[in-house]
Amino acid sequence: MNTNILFPRRSLVAIAAAAVLVPGMAIAKCGDITGKGDINIVGSSMPSVQHLAKEMESCNRGGLKVQIKITPEARTETERAFESQGKSAFDAAVISGGVYSSLMAKGQLQPMTDLVNKYKAKYKIEDGMLVKQGNDVYAIAYQQNAQNLYYRKDLFDKHGIKVPATYDEMLQAAAVIKAKEPSIDFPIAQTFSKGFDVSTEFVNIFAGFGGKMFKPGTAQPDFNSDAGIKTIELMKSMTKFMTPNFLASNSDDVMNQFQQGKAAMGVLWASRAARMDDPAASKIVGKMEFAAAPATMAGGKSATHLWWDGVAIPKNVGADRDLVFQVLMDALDEETTKSGNDSTIWIRSVYKPTRFGTGVILSQKAGAPIWPTEPYLGLATGELGKLVPEALGGTMTAKQALDAAAANYVKAATEKGFIK
Repeated sequence: MNTNILFPRRSLVAIAAAAVLVPGMAIAKCGDITGKGDINIVGSSMPSVQHLAKEMESCNRGGLKVQIKITPEARTETERAFESQGKSAFDAAVISGGVYSSLMAKGQLQPMTDLVNKYKAKYKIEDGMLVKQGNDVYAIAYQQNAQNLYYRKDLFDKHGIKVPATYDEMLQAAAVIKAKEPSIDFPIAQTFSKGFDVSTEFVNIFAGFGGKMFKPGTAQPDFNSDAGIKTIELMKSMTKFMTPNFLASNSDDVMNQFQQGKAAMGVLWASRAARMDDPAASKIVGKMEFAAAPATMAGGKSATHLWWDGVAIPKNVGADRDLVFQVLMDALDEETTKSGNDSTIWIRSVYKPTRFGTGVILSQKAGAPIWPTEPYLGLATGELGKLVPEALGGTMTAKQALDAAAANYVKAATEKGFIK
């Protein structure tokens, strides 16, 4: 897929803060938007989306009603709505680069080039926000994201532990924390939840081992390789330092473990970083620091990927697309960036970086690649998300799980025409 996204001349980073706005901060906007109707939008539960939701819902007035559904199941609900044979249940969605690739491969996104041209000056839409397929714009990116290492600097200093540059060093640090720090329940917290979370962890670490998801030039799977087995073995070695419910540890759960002082380190989305210093939710204000995601081997690249998040409109949109676009752009204007500066790492040039993006900057410098864009990647990660947990839980060996995932993927990719 020849997907081009132009980013401003700044490091790829992403953070997210509590997105609960101070009363009076969110000014009712959208006053100059003409048009009436109901607009429904869906987005994930990450804090920056909560900030956008406040902005979008400030557009509510007389004949215009804007609702945004924030849910941990946003990816599933987006894909279900966008592939509907009828009108989509949602008129727009906040999506990641990974979801974008899947939707583009299925032809389910609405091109917005004409709307960008029409409203570019009004909303100061920057070129770095435009996600293009060829010459057409199919999404507007607003933040940059990656998974990076969170670690309790106070505890690392207390026990003389250096910041882990590799997963081996991370495991060694976890052993020290487990032996010497009774205040910590789980030395490591990481997103091993079934589905998207664990499959993303697999792809990150797998790439760190130099693995290739597919055989060169084909859609044939290559993740059931020695690198794939090493990946699962490394992931499994981490679980003895994690909550017994690690297969249910999604981003919200890991964030909560950190905030409540139950975990000492782990790889988590940078879009959660600022929540560590939210006094209303965190017991560890000022104690968490951020570094590059560990490499799988000494001298290797950071085992993570660079992402973006943005907004898109479905091809089968039911509402007035012009009206939907105006609501989206009003929510992504410069004022939103300024009022929520600490809630994410915005792509807009008015964004002022904070310390919460440190880990992503370091991950980028340590060689983290951009998330793969093969149109059939989602089929592969979907199967890995189902079967890698079987290996981590001990009901299958690593090889059995990967071979089963590969076989299921081949069937699905053949049905979709990616494998002849």
